[in-house]
Amino acid sequence: MKSKKSFFKRAVIKQDFRQHGWISIVYFLGLVFTVPLGLLQLASQEFIIFADYDTYLKINTEIQVFLYFSIPVAAALLLFRYIQSESSVDMIHSLPIRRETLYVSHIISGLLLLIVPIILTAIITFFVTNSIDGFAGILTISDLLTWTGLSILLTCMMFAFPVAVGFITGMTTAQAILTYVFLFLPLGMVALVSYNLSYLLFGFTPIFIEDKLMYLSPFVRFIENWGESDPYTMLELIIYIGITILSLVLGLIFYRYRQLERATEVLAFSFMKPIFKYGVTFCAMILGGSYFSASGSLNWSWIIFGYITGALIGYTAAEMILQKTWRILNLRFFTGIAIYSVVFIAILFSIKTDLFNYETKLPRMDQIEKVYFGESYHLQELTNNNVNPYSDSKLYIQDIRNLHEEIIQQRDFVEEQKDAQIQKHSAVFVYQLNNGKELKREYLIPVDALQEKLKPVLEAKDYKVNLPEFSQIQREDVINIQIVPYGPSHQYNPVTITDEKEISDFRKAIEADILSQSLEDIVGTTAPWAYIEIGYKQDNSDTPHMYEGYSVNWKKSFTSTTKWLEDHGYLENTRIDETDITNAEVTYVPTNPQEDIYMPEVIYERGQKHVTITEKETLSTIIYHFSEYSEENVYYVKLTLTDGNVWYGSIPTEYVPEDAKNQIQ
Repeated sequence: MKSKKSFFKRAVIKQDFRQHGWISIVYFLGLVFTVPLGLLQLASQEFIIFADYDTYLKINTEIQVFLYFSIPVAAALLLFRYIQSESSVDMIHSLPIRRETLYVSHIISGLLLLIVPIILTAIITFFVTNSIDGFAGILTISDLLTWTGLSILLTCMMFAFPVAVGFITGMTTAQAILTYVFLFLPLGMVALVSYNLSYLLFGFTPIFIEDKLMYLSPFVRFIENWGESDPYTMLELIIYIGITILSLVLGLIFYRYRQLERATEVLAFSFMKPIFKYGVTFCAMILGGSYFSASGSLNWSWIIFGYITGALIGYTAAEMILQKTWRILNLRFFTGIAIYSVVFIAILFSIKTDLFNYETKLPRMDQIEKVYFGESYHLQELTNNNVNPYSDSKLYIQDIRNLHEEIIQQRDFVEEQKDAQIQKHSAVFVYQLNNGKELKREYLIPVDALQEKLKPVLEAKDYKVNLPEFSQIQREDVINIQIVPYGPSHQYNPVTITDEKEISDFRKAIEADILSQSLEDIVGTTAPWAYIEIGYKQDNSDTPHMYEGYSVNWKKSFTSTTKWLEDHGYLENTRIDETDITNAEVTYVPTNPQEDIYMPEVIYERGQKHVTITEKETLSTIIYHFSEYSEENVYYVKLTLTDGNVWYGSIPTEYVPEDAKNQIQ
């Protein structure tokens, strides 16, 4: 006996194919032009490295991203367009077809319209790949199956998600907007909240959150990892499958309980209106606070103004959208904003008064198992390279804890010095506790004021071995070293060292200098003698490649490095010293505007009087302590080199000759 109930209707599916079949054609043509024709286009190029395209995701990546995140959304909007129209929703639901049947039928239609083009494209791509000798040995059937599976997953998710969104709103435009808003909302919300907390909470560090932000959006993840063969981890794929299934289930539930007369309304369910209203208010509020904090110094009057303005704008806009009118000034409006204000003030007060002891929390020595102290990006780099950056030295832990305790005790002073033109050292404190938890804080430390507590930490070996230049010089695959003089002169060619024994001995000299640095050497702004560029063997080939971003500064305090270069005849032409300087012109500029931080020549020109120095001994002192920019220095200098180049910078007051000071001031 034939069942009277059916989960889908063939007639509905046929109608969808007749009415919206063009979506499938557009998707198919887009994929064909992007992948198989993209392969043919690459193969026709005269100069091409086939190995650079070892995954199908690297073929016209930008177009693939556009297709995956637009066509499925468009299909969801069109297939369920009837639910947002007053006339069509009544007509469709007057038919003797249950809502569940309609829903499943449209879902089947949409998935067939979108998945079939991917499968057909994969088949065409298989034959195209095997017809090109350069790609046949690189792009395997496994790569094609991976691309096909990932394309189907992203397509299904980007179809199911807007379907679910469509049933909570009564407008197609709102459905499209909310779909992309929800895709980026987790990322944007976490970023804005963490940014606001960074200046609301003393010591709060968003660094470790920022590194995870891209995981909150599949779109951003795809863009960030398009060059990888597997842009998503297995856990992410499972989550995306879960989102797809959950979206389809929620869509069915929303459809079942949705009132048909809600068509053309912004939100179809009443319980969602306060969520929408206060959600928009909160987002606008933190955006306003972020704007006024980023556009100037952390002036609390402006930040509070930004919060108030953003909240008012967000709340007003949300009310206008929900009520579909600008006439919203009534008792309910003022009551709602008053309730929100009271809640927000309570939250802000609890944060600023450190109600939960976040700012003053400091683990006891017996609670700390390991610790890291240093630049946040150093920690990320070490972790990415599978290097353990933590130290379990009790003495080192005690020194770091003493420094941290001093920072907490001088909190008000440390915060006041954030914008001051003094020498500061940025660092994160990461404690690994015995209970498996971590405590993380970040501060901008005024060096002179906390020098007593900072000195034993920065001069400890446990700190120096985590410096990026130390890990760089420790690499075992170094095959050459180049020394590039620091400065504007172009008359010297870089010195290159390729002998294995010389490289080994030179690395030991640099290592000894790095480990013997004083606090002043580490935090000082004195210009180095030169850059020491490390070349290493890449991909087990014999071709040298410069390790980008990790050149080691040959600091003027590196005595072992200097002596080694001198003993081996490399010292000449590897640095600019007093013999390369014709004269130095010194001037006095009492204030150094922050906006000129990278333009010492502009600051120099503001000096009223200039004194010319030609004595070699004085020039030697000037070049040894020369810095292109320092927030503390008030004496600026213009060096004229023997090759005609000029070099602008600054020098500390104590190294300016007294007679020059008397003539300038």
